[in-house]
Amino acid sequence: MSLPQFDARSCSDPCAGPCAGCPDRVVCRCLGVTEGTIVEAVMELGLRTVKEVRQATGAGDGCTCCHRQIRGLLEELCAPAAAYSAAAAG
Repeated sequence: MSLPQFDARSCSDPCAGPCAGCPDRVVCRCLGVTEGTIVEAVMELGLRTVKEVRQATGAGDGCTCCHRQIRGLLEELCAPAAAYSAAAAG
């Protein structure tokens, strides 16, 4: 699965080629929820909050240590939509 919305993100994991996200990277260790699962849910369901991600995927329902990572993904995924909305309104 290619995640083109991550093309410009700086990644701490220096993999080869342009960054396409890390769909197999486990974000929520308690429940084994991957980045790809979260990204897919955010994009398909229009999720905008950690609570919505928790309800849709279960990620973050355990110890809550992954909430920061989930918020980071939401910021990256939702920023283009927010910028587009602001430009369309202006």
